[in-house]
Amino acid sequence: MTFIRRVAITISSVVVRYASPGCKEWAEGLAREIEFVEGDWSALGWALGSARVLLDYREAPIGSLADLSAAAQRLADSKRKGNWTWIILFGEVLIYGDRFFHATSWPEHAGCGLAMLSLLFLGTGVLIEWRRRRTVPPSDDVIALIRFYKAELERVRDLPRSAKGWIAAFSFTTLCVGLMLAERGGMRAHPGWDVSLGLLWVGTVLLVLQTQRINRRRLERLDALLPEQR
Repeated sequence: MTFIRRVAITISSVVVRYASPGCKEWAEGLAREIEFVEGDWSALGWALGSARVLLDYREAPIGSLADLSAAAQRLADSKRKGNWTWIILFGEVLIYGDRFFHATSWPEHAGCGLAMLSLLFLGTGVLIEWRRRRTVPPSDDVIALIRFYKAELERVRDLPRSAKGWIAAFSFTTLCVGLMLAERGGMRAHPGWDVSLGLLWVGTVLLVLQTQRINRRRLERLDALLPEQR
């Protein structure tokens, strides 16, 4: 076996090792194909191409009612813990309120005002979600947990089309703009900060899109699985 072929096999092994649970079979299939690729450089190209599997995160597929119950239980446990981020967001409202009264220019005033309103809206939304932890079904009620799991997936799926989703998206975008304007000296004085906020906004949008895609897969598998268990 040539050195190039060994490198190709090593790359494929690394891809299989670090592939997400739902992509393991895909990665393993691509790795097996290397044995049938003619030419060492072609095999290396195939191995490098298989690295695209690492860019696609998928959870292990739900294959049985037991898997579904476990997934529902994990979601319920995370909801019971709640999210205390609202305390931090409301604390930031006070901080930017103080900065608003000490601002020295109209862009800084506008930025602090936008940041305050956005943080207030976002904090209120997180607080409402925190209070919803009381509605999580008990751990011993499997049917209720599964219904809760499906309802949560449908809620997240429909969130971008709901008023709450639009308010959250508008508040987050306004917050990023407000944070840029609130810096003393204006945006030109803090280019690194502005770039970081822009990247944060883009990263958040990509994360939301990825979450939506994962939830659609979960719902498709859940709808396919439940009739089989009836």
